Amino acid sequence: MTQQMQNLHLSQSKKHSAPSSPNAAKRLYRNLSEKLKGSHSSFDECYFKTRTDRLSLRKTSVNFQGNEAMFEAVEQQDLDAVQLLLYQYTPEELDLNTPNSEGLTPLDIAIMTNNVPIARILLRTGARESPHFVSRESRAMHLNTLVQEAQDRVSELSAQVENEGFTLDNTEKEKQLKAWEWRYRLYRRMKTGFEHARPPEVPANACLMVTSSTSLTVSFQEPLSVNAAVVTRYKVEWSKSKDFSPLAGEIL
Repeated sequence: MTQQMQNLHLSQSKKHSAPSSPNAAKRLYRNLSEKLKGSHSSFDECYFKTRTDRLSLRKTSVNFQGNEAMFEAVEQQDLDAVQLLLYQYTPEELDLNTPNSEGLTPLDIAIMTNNVPIARILLRTGARESPHFVSRESRAMHLNTLVQEAQDRVSELSAQVENEGFTLDNTEKEKQLKAWEWRYRLYRRMKTGFEHARPPEVPANACLMVTSSTSLTVSFQEPLSVNAAVVTRYKVEWSKSKDFSPLAGEIL
């Protein structure tokens, strides 16, 4: 196991605390909707509020945890909440490319749950995949770990709830159990999405343009990605020979 993957191990406190509530993103969306839309009835309408209004709203949200809220919105597949967050806050304020304690970014989750609309919006704002996964194998290994840890936590809490009967402490454990059951289903969905992902079609209309004595510009048309994986990066290879053997270089 590489050092990068070792750094992704969850802390003990993370393993034994309840994950975020699955309803948090919905509550956030309702709160933001009230602040942003006022009497408006849609996101498109609220988008045209003045910059002064936006800055004022930002000042009233001092205690707002943007990064956690973005993860909640993406995990809940709440496109409206994602749009509202990106409207009100900059990618830097949201820490959009900072991995969470599971080593994932919002874009990772959107892609592995095959949520194409959210993934495309995130990509347009500069979102990136987690830098921790250097290979397909390392990502698969990490997803297996997340699924297993969530499953173990569900089993542990289920046994405690069943054995302890009705108590105040047990009521709290039931809440934790529901939260972990939800997170287990999320990780399973991400794992399935990752395992069924297939390479997209080849880009079309590739074109080279000489831009200087030492540089070329490559342009191409993105492949259609209906019911397919979202393309996050392209690899460009070049060679002095027609059969590309050997390669003269490559860039991702």
